[in-house]
Amino acid sequence: MLGLRTGDPRDPHRAPPRPPVAAGSRAVALWLAATLVTLGTVAALSAQALGHHLVLRTDEEIEKYRGVQLTEAAGVPGPNERPALDRSCLILVLDSTGRVTGRYAGAPGMPSFPSLAPARLAALAARGHPVGIGGTYRALVVRPRGPAPDRDRTYVVIARSMADAHQAVTRLLRAEAAASLVLLAAVACGARWLGGRAARQRLDSERRLREFLAAAGHELRNPLTTISGYAQLARVGHPSSERMREEAFGRMSTEVERMTSLIDELVLLSELDLGRSLRVRYVDLAELCRAAVTAARDCHPEHPVRLLVAPGEHTVAGDPLRLHQVVANLLANARTHTPPGTTTTLGLGTEDDHRVIEVTDDGPGVPDALRARIFDRFVRGEGASAGGGGSTGSGLGLSIVAAIAAAHGGTVTLEPSDRGAWFRVRLPAGP
Repeated sequence: MLGLRTGDPRDPHRAPPRPPVAAGSRAVALWLAATLVTLGTVAALSAQALGHHLVLRTDEEIEKYRGVQLTEAAGVPGPNERPALDRSCLILVLDSTGRVTGRYAGAPGMPSFPSLAPARLAALAARGHPVGIGGTYRALVVRPRGPAPDRDRTYVVIARSMADAHQAVTRLLRAEAAASLVLLAAVACGARWLGGRAARQRLDSERRLREFLAAAGHELRNPLTTISGYAQLARVGHPSSERMREEAFGRMSTEVERMTSLIDELVLLSELDLGRSLRVRYVDLAELCRAAVTAARDCHPEHPVRLLVAPGEHTVAGDPLRLHQVVANLLANARTHTPPGTTTTLGLGTEDDHRVIEVTDDGPGVPDALRARIFDRFVRGEGASAGGGGSTGSGLGLSIVAAIAAAHGGTVTLEPSDRGAWFRVRLPAGP
């Protein structure tokens, strides 16, 4: 619509923003659903595994009674020594019609054994291994050893009650249900907290993006305004004012260079944020620091720079151009925020499995109000100016240092110092 900018909250065609709370609630629901499905699957598999294990163990116990005890239960003489029946074992002697003629139980009060038809008895006897009977027993049906007439008319059923096994599986499921409820509550709390944190991070990211765009627009607008002003001055100036026009063109050229540098830095930061723009190779930090110090001394002799390199290897795997930029930006930052004559010290050493680059100076130091956000973008101290060296005039120099260090798996910190500023870069050591 006319008169409305893209993204204007009054624009009827603009999609309403998604409330962070609703997004967090959906995330919690998804977490809970996934956890519930996982817990249900684990409970089912564990119960099935326990039941299968108990069935195998029951069948093994039944097989112990196949020989000696079965012959005795059928009335056929057998060895004198045999183990007593355990409490869950039941031995039945059945005739050919399925009628019970003998019963031997390990404990009183055992569940009644289901009646078996003659055809079923014959089929179970022919099978020769334990099977489930009525859901309450595992049973083995065999013909007793002995004279043929007795063997043909008699069946021996060795059965074990599955009540204990069923109780064990039930206890497992109850324990898993209780644990699942506790875990679901913990997951719900954790997901709620994570969802809230994600929503807060999203809002914070959007706020920082708005601040970044506003700051970037301001920084780009300044040189454009200067260029526009001097262009108008040169256009309307008198022909005799040649010196004024040359000065105007010189200032416009300076502002163009400043704007180009700012755009290059913004592009570099965006590439580092996306994980690009690194050409990794083995870099000798000692040689790199020497080159940076030589350049600083040649270009800015009014700011003395000392170099202290500890003995040993100082190799890292990284992008030499970006690592040089780290050192150059730190030196430029010290130069911009300290008066002429202030000594800056560049140190290089090893700490554990990291290479450590330190830049210290004898200047006024970093104000306490600035320390917490010193590596944020477009943050400048009182001494920064557009005409400073390196990239300090844009307020992006230290943020570029932090981004490059992070891209190399390292860190940069502002250490406490009694005098001046103390910046410390840690990079993983190369092989």
